[in-house]
Amino acid sequence: MESSSNIKSTDLVLTGLMIALVFIAGNIIKIPTVGGGYLHMGDSMVFLSAVVLGKRRGAFAAAVGMALVDMFGGFYIWAPFTLVIKYVMAYIAAVVIRNGSGKRIVYVIGFVLGGAFMVIGYFIAGGIITAITTNGALKTVIVGAFITSAKDIVGNILQATFGIVVALPLSAVAVKLKKHSVA
Repeated sequence: MESSSNIKSTDLVLTGLMIALVFIAGNIIKIPTVGGGYLHMGDSMVFLSAVVLGKRRGAFAAAVGMALVDMFGGFYIWAPFTLVIKYVMAYIAAVVIRNGSGKRIVYVIGFVLGGAFMVIGYFIAGGIITAITTNGALKTVIVGAFITSAKDIVGNILQATFGIVVALPLSAVAVKLKKHSVA
């Protein structure tokens, strides 16, 4: 009975730690990119959350950490979208990794699929936000909103790629640490 509560405490602590790491990594080293976005280390921690914590807890930590980045950065309107996008991004990566063979290529595939979802998710979110905040005829607003949102695709691809490049070596270390940890 005691070990069961210890496992829950450990899970809670690790989840909180990953939320903090995602948040901190998303707030340091912001490099402006095409379309008004920026590169940051946050997505590498999103992927690392998936590796360390798995599907649900990893996705939760990634989502909360990155939504906090938006809120503390003044991008309030983006926070609900980020919460969903980063959750699914980490969840996809975790599912692929969990169902894979443990080889590095499985991590690459999981991270690429998660990153691709992020790019598509932010394209849709950008279109929705632009449509909501623009006045005019509905059809014109919707078409214009998604054309405007398309400007962020290159920056989001760069962000996902940057996150993957940083996450791959970090995930290798995390996997080794998990294998050698005392349960």
